Amino acid sequence: MLAVAGDRRRENRRTGIDPADETRRHTVADQAQTYNGYCVKCKEKRDFEGRVEVSKTGMNMAKGKCPVCGTTVNRILGKAKV
Repeated sequence: MLAVAGDRRRENRRTGIDPADETRRHTVADQAQTYNGYCVKCKEKRDFEGRVEVSKTGMNMAKGKCPVCGTTVNRILGKAKV
């Protein structure tokens, strides 16, 4: 357990991510907007309503549900400005 925690701290130090920082996965936009993304379950591009969130790697992502099957659909929008 200690080796895993030490490795995680070492990895976070390399990537510049603070493990105590809970704000990195926050929602950027409060209102849902319409985006176009690929649904893996339907195997088609679909328009979905989603919110912009920041991933743990620092990318802006639109995240929402497929209107047909309900699977989570993601679309990467670009690097987040911090």
